Amino acid sequence: MDSAPVQDDFHWMEGCKRGEKAAQKALFQSLVPYLRGVVRRYIWDAEVVEDVLQEAFIRIFRNVGRYDAEKGTVKTWAARIAVNVALTEGKKRAKWERTGVDVEMWSGPEVLENMAMDDLMDVLKTMPEDQYKVLNLHLIEGFNHEEIGTMLAISPELSRQRLARARKWVRQRFEPTGEAVAEKKEKRT
Repeated sequence: MDSAPVQDDFHWMEGCKRGEKAAQKALFQSLVPYLRGVVRRYIWDAEVVEDVLQEAFIRIFRNVGRYDAEKGTVKTWAARIAVNVALTEGKKRAKWERTGVDVEMWSGPEVLENMAMDDLMDVLKTMPEDQYKVLNLHLIEGFNHEEIGTMLAISPELSRQRLARARKWVRQRFEPTGEAVAEKKEKRT
């Protein structure tokens, strides 16, 4: 893994602490593609994503002095801020859009391999919101249940329960049914 971007981010953070506009611009350009992807997992409206990114960067630059390199990379620190802003914004707007994707389809491994990431995300967005948030925070962002509990104002036990329900929801939609398995066997013969 190339450590140059990590070193550059750290260098730019030092410049940001000194108020250097060039360092702020470089850090922004380095982080924005990654943070946009992080925010898109929680907010689906493109305009709102941009609003969340703007607020996240305001918080990043306001709190640049709080960054502690011993606790993690600039990228993970900034992602945590972006996730918190996205969750707060989602609560404020209370508009978690759902898609009309039909998830009751045969979804064997070959279908999943051919599925675009956006299509997969569209299917996952039909999951109950509370389960989707925990699934994302735990499996994608890597937070533990205690951290998730704090972020969502729920107990760690409830976080674990929601993750279990989310996993069950995914299995029900992506495991082949008996009928689908029979169809697949017929195609092989």
